Amino acid sequence: MYKKAGWLLGVAGIAVVLLLLPAPETTTPVTRTHLAMGTVITVKFYGEERDPGPLMDLAFAAIDRVDTLMSRHLEASELSRINRLAADQVVSTVPEMSQVLERAQYFSGLSGGAFDVTVGAVSRLWDFPNARVPPAAARIAALLPLVGHRQLQVQDGRVFFRHPGIYLDLGAVGKGFAVDQAVAALQAAGVACGLVDVSGNIRFWGRKPDGWPWRLGVQHPRLADQQIEVEDLGLPALSTSGDYEQYFEYQGERFHHLLDPATGYPARRAISATVWTTTATDADILSTTVFVLGPEAGLQLVAALPQAEALVFFEEGGQLRHRVSAGLEGRLRFAAAPED
Repeated sequence: MYKKAGWLLGVAGIAVVLLLLPAPETTTPVTRTHLAMGTVITVKFYGEERDPGPLMDLAFAAIDRVDTLMSRHLEASELSRINRLAADQVVSTVPEMSQVLERAQYFSGLSGGAFDVTVGAVSRLWDFPNARVPPAAARIAALLPLVGHRQLQVQDGRVFFRHPGIYLDLGAVGKGFAVDQAVAALQAAGVACGLVDVSGNIRFWGRKPDGWPWRLGVQHPRLADQQIEVEDLGLPALSTSGDYEQYFEYQGERFHHLLDPATGYPARRAISATVWTTTATDADILSTTVFVLGPEAGLQLVAALPQAEALVFFEEGGQLRHRVSAGLEGRLRFAAAPED
């Protein structure tokens, strides 16, 4: 969709910006990386005396399955099948796809359409990460009537488009869902403590054997040598959406890949939005939603949700500013990024 580029709409290796901060460790974690969904995936877990290979295979297989289901670049994917057929007939789909689409629709309604997986017709026109010039205004206007979550019907594992030409893009939810699937696979296998990172969509679980908390930082959206350290919020999942990973400059203006479904153009109310919550799926969705809504409406939405916090950077009067949700007040520290 309109986020994290290279995979579904070029949602590739986004440095979304979540950096693991160093901490003293008396126990060395097992760490493996894997290439999927157009990016590098990292899985880390602690305290396992078993051969880590089969456990890593479980996690990566769960992520690969989401990739094969939800990539718009694979003709044989479940998403591609739905995009081909759902305007002409009701399509019965797999439980994972139904779960993702129902969650997407929930947040579409909650946000007044600021999050919308039907933005695909327009996001495909922009063609990030290959875009170098904006599409003609007339072409965007012609496709904009095809964007609208009410034109997508999802119920009881069945999907239907109310209008021909609807095109779904799951780039702002698929990676978060893949993280949750990998975590579920590892937890089911009895792994007590670990972390999964798919292109900056992060979720961790359990308590590390050394007693140290998981320490995570957020990359500053404009200063590469600065990061924001965040105290433990008791929320295990987080994701960031920013205007600085996929963009081009044209006639002095920055055009990025985070599209506002209401206009078909890049959203302009924020520079970056980071959301902490209980699942990576929701964090993935909400970071895009808050980015599109901007600081005021975005933080109002987060405040109305249980177990969610947000940090939003934006420009005001030519100055870079940031605002946080209530649970983040006084819990940020700006620091120089550590050297490798």
